[in-house]
Amino acid sequence: MYRFLFHRPLIAISLGLVTPAVFAALQPLAEAPLASDTELHCHFNRDASTDCTTTYQYTILKPSGREMLSRIDFDYSEGDTFEVLGAQSTQPGAKPVALADTQIDTRTAPNPDQGFSRDKQTSLAFPNLRVGTQIRYTVREHHPAKPLMTQFHYALKFGPSAARRDHFKARFTAERPIQWRSEGFDGFQVTPSANGKTLDVVQKAPTFLNYINESPNAALLHIPRIEVGSALERQAYFGDLGQRYNQILGANLPPQSAAAVAAVRNLAPAEQVARLMQHINDHYRYLGDWRATERGYVPFNLAEIEQHGYGDCKDLAILLTALLKASGIHAETAWVSRGDLAESLLIPGTHAPNHAIVRAQVDGQVWWLDPTNPVFAPGQTMPDLQDRWVLVNDAQGQVREEHIPLERAETTLRLNKQVHYDQQGNATIQATLAFSRLPLMQLSVADRQQGATATDQNICANFGHEISDCRVSRAATGFVVHDGYSITANMSDQRALEKLGNDYVYSDESLKGRWDTFIDYRRQGQQADLDQGNPQTNDYTITLSGGQMEKTIPGCQVRSPWYDLDLEGKREDGVLRYHYRLSQKMRWLTHDEIVSAAFGKMVDDARACAEQVHQVVKL
Repeated sequence: MYRFLFHRPLIAISLGLVTPAVFAALQPLAEAPLASDTELHCHFNRDASTDCTTTYQYTILKPSGREMLSRIDFDYSEGDTFEVLGAQSTQPGAKPVALADTQIDTRTAPNPDQGFSRDKQTSLAFPNLRVGTQIRYTVREHHPAKPLMTQFHYALKFGPSAARRDHFKARFTAERPIQWRSEGFDGFQVTPSANGKTLDVVQKAPTFLNYINESPNAALLHIPRIEVGSALERQAYFGDLGQRYNQILGANLPPQSAAAVAAVRNLAPAEQVARLMQHINDHYRYLGDWRATERGYVPFNLAEIEQHGYGDCKDLAILLTALLKASGIHAETAWVSRGDLAESLLIPGTHAPNHAIVRAQVDGQVWWLDPTNPVFAPGQTMPDLQDRWVLVNDAQGQVREEHIPLERAETTLRLNKQVHYDQQGNATIQATLAFSRLPLMQLSVADRQQGATATDQNICANFGHEISDCRVSRAATGFVVHDGYSITANMSDQRALEKLGNDYVYSDESLKGRWDTFIDYRRQGQQADLDQGNPQTNDYTITLSGGQMEKTIPGCQVRSPWYDLDLEGKREDGVLRYHYRLSQKMRWLTHDEIVSAAFGKMVDDARACAEQVHQVVKL
């Protein structure tokens, strides 16, 4: 069931310098654990409430299918109506047996991690499941219209699934003509009625699409999806909400907020924004309150938010907007779909966004501010908000569409590492790191969530195989971070070189590992698109001493639409020093790009470049 803002944004805490390997593949049809047959009928009432009746049928094909159907849960809001109209199971060669009432349980659903509600949860537990068992159940749901929502909007998506989808049929009916838009929907037949008030969606042929051994950074950028609505104009969906937001913003600031604005009155705009973001972080926490009433998109008023000392995204966004406007900074609330994957906007309806943020103009630049995050870097947009559409509400309640750009590949990590070997292949290491932008934000979040000691251990672990005596020196991080944060580290590595006969071998996995990942992807015939994270540039200077290096590093360059790599080296007086810069220029790598000849050539060139560093060391 739709609810505006499900969770708080989290930043991945990973200080590793090597991209993890990707092993994502399509699961064979013969291994499908379930077969499904679904029929859906949703009616959109004139008051924008919705009634949906759905019949689900599953056949267990593999033992793992039993566990997948062990308990079937339905969560719904306290104000919704949910009924199980019928449920039965059929064993192979036997007659259908109705599910006993004792196998249907309704209770209060667990509260979300950072919020509380009075949602209900109804569960079905079918007995005696085994391979060949078929279960069938029909449920009916009524969803009242949310406050200030006069239009209906419904989305269907067909991503990877462990169930083989043998049949799917949906019928949408309404009291007014139905508008629809789709993407990648060739596998379905869509048939509108003559009066436009009925829309039938029927799957053309059975299909099975599931991924096995999928990497954490693998996804599908495009999946079959269709959206239906009563309008195609964003103002029809968000106009009344925009007016309500402006009514809330028109009220006087409550005392604590007024004092915060007064405290920053004489500061420069960028510093005002930073201080007000810090104020919200210090005095408010992310906590959604969905008890008693479903507010949908409507925030609490400013006085209520201050009284609570917490709020969800729409509450904190409208509070920040009010603080900025009172400080003389042009600020507007905005709605966006937050997440690693940004889908195109089919219908600008109320199911399209899932998050509220703030658009602010600061020193002639547009800043996209998210006051629910545990870190703030002035002028930088969080990764889960970049390169996507956003709906902005102006002072007159007119909603416009803008685009949040992708960050440029700025230098985010600069490393200067000096390694000195002894006669046993051990090493003493001295390193200086400068963190900026996303890696710095990740560092701050890591300190906040797990403590600086654990973060220091993570930093040390990146420098070698058997690190000991690691000492990290750095200033404390905080909620507001600024580029150029420096760290120094000193340590020993008991296995700095790999033994090879009477000699030792040196390699740089941080330079080599990324390309091996892509080689594996191409060799194994992988299919998924890969999320590489923020565009960024890493700059490394490595100095090796204490041993006789086999060769010099002639240097090389690689240029491509995806990565740029520069390597240069110098050897003199028994010391080898090399420097390389690696720029990742794209957020996503599509399957078609990765398997292309041009990408393959880039990988080959980059790997050959990285192998220049690999060499024998005599001690």
